[in-house]
Amino acid sequence: MRLALVMALLAACEAGNARNARPGADGGPSADAARGSSGSDARSGVDGGAGGARDGGGARDGGAGTGGTAGSGGEPGMFPWAGVSFPWPTFDGTTPDVPIAAAPGRTFYVDPASGDDAWDGSSYTFVSAARGPKKSLSAALWAGRAGDTILLGGGIYRETLAFNGVTGPLTIGSYGRGTGAPILDGGIQPGTWTRYTAEGQTTVWQTSTAGLSRITSARPVLGIYVNGAAGEQALREVIHGQVTRYESDPLPPSQTQAQITDHSNKWYFDAAAKVLYADFGGTLGAGDPNRADVSILPNTRDTGHEPLILLPQGHGRLTFVGLTIRCASWHGVYAESSGNTFDRCDVKFNGGGGIFFAAGENDVSVTDNTVKRTRVWMNVLDNWPRFNNGNTGGGWPGGLSWYSQSSALALGNVVYGNGGEGLILWGTNSSAGSAHVSMNNAARENVIFDNWSVNLYLDNTQNATIEQNFVFDHPRDETQTFDGLFALSNGYATDFGKRITPVNISLADEPGSSFESPGHAHLAGITVVNNIFAGGVFGFIDYDDGTAVEVHGLKDCLVANNTWILGGAPIPGQSSYGWRHLFAGANPDASTGSFLQNNIIAVSSPGDDFVVTGNRDAGPGIDDDYNLYSGPGEWVVDTTSQSFADWKAAHPTWDAHSLHADAMLEDAAEFSKPATARPVYDWAKARPGAGSPARGAGVNQSSRYRTDFTGRARADAPYDLGALSR
Repeated sequence: MRLALVMALLAACEAGNARNARPGADGGPSADAARGSSGSDARSGVDGGAGGARDGGGARDGGAGTGGTAGSGGEPGMFPWAGVSFPWPTFDGTTPDVPIAAAPGRTFYVDPASGDDAWDGSSYTFVSAARGPKKSLSAALWAGRAGDTILLGGGIYRETLAFNGVTGPLTIGSYGRGTGAPILDGGIQPGTWTRYTAEGQTTVWQTSTAGLSRITSARPVLGIYVNGAAGEQALREVIHGQVTRYESDPLPPSQTQAQITDHSNKWYFDAAAKVLYADFGGTLGAGDPNRADVSILPNTRDTGHEPLILLPQGHGRLTFVGLTIRCASWHGVYAESSGNTFDRCDVKFNGGGGIFFAAGENDVSVTDNTVKRTRVWMNVLDNWPRFNNGNTGGGWPGGLSWYSQSSALALGNVVYGNGGEGLILWGTNSSAGSAHVSMNNAARENVIFDNWSVNLYLDNTQNATIEQNFVFDHPRDETQTFDGLFALSNGYATDFGKRITPVNISLADEPGSSFESPGHAHLAGITVVNNIFAGGVFGFIDYDDGTAVEVHGLKDCLVANNTWILGGAPIPGQSSYGWRHLFAGANPDASTGSFLQNNIIAVSSPGDDFVVTGNRDAGPGIDDDYNLYSGPGEWVVDTTSQSFADWKAAHPTWDAHSLHADAMLEDAAEFSKPATARPVYDWAKARPGAGSPARGAGVNQSSRYRTDFTGRARADAPYDLGALSR
């Protein structure tokens, strides 16, 4: 319900994208694409998210646990997301008019409806003889060379694209100019849908997959995408034996087509009979799916991880502008090359991750990959409904991820509703005994919310900057998973269920993401400043889940002038926290040279924890001071709750100048509202009001940064606490 509501309420952001698209060229996967991701992508754990446990929950015993985890509005470049504008440009739903190539570069035009691959691509309209637009992007790529630009007219391109032999710099962008959005679609259109009425249904349909070579017993159906009157949605697979049992807990009964009811948005694939059944009542009403924008995703999770766009090693410096990338059987984009940019793209409804920048085997030098003003949402359909296909303990892809990269940039993106972590900077790649640690990467001015397990995830990385991001989570929504699952299985409700309410930011060292032996804890030099983390019940966690050489700590890290606001109902079996430092019983605290200062942590319930330290020796190496703790919460050492006075006595070097007082935020209740009331939270409600003790209570940070969340200059003195200054 939560994701469906968010998607429906944000439908205006489509700005005529997919719904107005013309049908385009049809095509299957290229051989290169089918085999191209069998390198590092096929290795255990290297899948856009770390392969470790990724606990992230709040159980006070700490350990790894059983599981892992259009137009514009306002100023130019600012789009009102459900009525909320941001102080910096984000994805705005428009289709840009990408300029032609600068001389001596050439410009190729592609029109999926009226083009012909035998034409030369020199004009968007047919001129004479062989002069006119090409029909497929693949044909334009074969003709292009470094310095060229390829402009795609609006419509649907059913192609799987491998860029072997393509050398950049090369721009692939939207022609725009009123033609609509170019949509790269990795899915399949079936032959014919016919009504299924055996149980009295009226909106359930069926189609044979017998003639579809991309759907086999080894590659069954993974998902169904529908773009209809109710907006864009992924239908929900019924439970039929593919869901992992939690210990001895029961599961909801298995279903087939007989149990698919009208307006349920459910589907079932009978692999033996090669028949796919789906209800379209909730998306098309009484409409005919044969006349609708529908794509079927084949499942290549276990057969090569087939991406829609494949950028292999040595084939980089490519710029993608204004494209929609959807319905890949696995990743929308899988890249092992450097210097690539995705700008104002819409990446959605892919079976695996949205965009995954990887480092190939024996490659320790991948660098300068950028994603900006792009929307990344409802990817990792392998995990839809939530917990589908055994997604309970780790190893799932992320929505937008960089693995073992240097100088990456995520800027002004909107990342939400993905079935894996939202935005990830992580990993260590090893080549011939030398390791390359992910480093010098930055995430700025992004909006990240309602993802799976963790919204913003840093693991085994160094010298990353996390600045001016708005990260939030709505209250837990049990309708994201299978009907009755939480009611029947206490383990899902209390343990696995924490994944549906993600940690807002995690700084971790997980050996599953390190291809060294033994594993190291590389995390260091992280700067987290001027961010707002709101909603949900898990604010900030840093931890180590079993490294064997160096152990985890906050090493040369700066976490300052952030605002954390917990909201929403408690999670059964979990404790809510603002900051959780280490797991109970973990290795000794290896923190050194780090600062946690000028932050606001606001809670709403006496059962909420401001700070939890996993062992009694935590403290040395971190200057934790000049913070404001707001609300009726408590502090926890190991598993013992403490008052503020006892907390400070137990940590004599911490919080000497910190305050426990009402932060007088403009409206903290904003961040507990359900998606039905507020699909996108108003970040301005996190501003301390007049008379707040947060004003002027901080230590001067002007030698490190001089602005706040909005980019407004901070006064050198007195320094305000939190992300928003006066």
